[in-house]
Amino acid sequence: MSEQNNNPMDQNEFMKRMKAIASDLWGGVMPVASETPAAPAQQSKPAPKPQEKPGTDIRNLWKTADETIDWTDALSHSAPTDGLTGPKMWAFYHKNAEKVLSGDLTAYTEVLQKANPLGELTDFAEHISMRAVTEAQLESVFVCKGDLLEKNRKLYLSAMGLRIARDLLACLPVEEVVVKGTFEEKDVFTVTYPRQQLLHRNFMFVDPIELSQECGAIFA
Repeated sequence: MSEQNNNPMDQNEFMKRMKAIASDLWGGVMPVASETPAAPAQQSKPAPKPQEKPGTDIRNLWKTADETIDWTDALSHSAPTDGLTGPKMWAFYHKNAEKVLSGDLTAYTEVLQKANPLGELTDFAEHISMRAVTEAQLESVFVCKGDLLEKNRKLYLSAMGLRIARDLLACLPVEEVVVKGTFEEKDVFTVTYPRQQLLHRNFMFVDPIELSQECGAIFA
């Protein structure tokens, strides 16, 4: 019996044979895995800063005001009917409507605290207060800002007075609003705005100084 050749195949010979087999299979061209270059990392752009809404200018302050609360409607309906008031606030109005319409001063005070009708005016005064004096009258006192008072005294005082009166008359069914302006603990402005005198006015074209003077404004 002839002996088998147990010598291992020469390594170089083995590599040559494998290369020949691969050449036959791929037509002489070895496949190369294509490498897709990684896409460059996208740098996130900083979010644009929201544009700040410019504040209301003192020269236009009296031209807008809160929407009038219809207390009779609030008494009659348990759900909002004006398309503006939220359900929770309307529920508060509905609960207090009967007392408000009867002139209850405690209800007046609760409404002033909850509705905060003068909240938008805090940038124009050092401090603003409001209270129910009688069932027919509200009173508001504001502490003037010195820089605004110096720029145009009568315009500033009249603009504040008229806007305060409009917002309070829209909030509660009173007949008049007394507004006082103070500076350095001294009264510099006093006026009483009757509801009847402010009805049917186009406030876009109203001169606040003239209207305040018509209502008996005193400037000090």
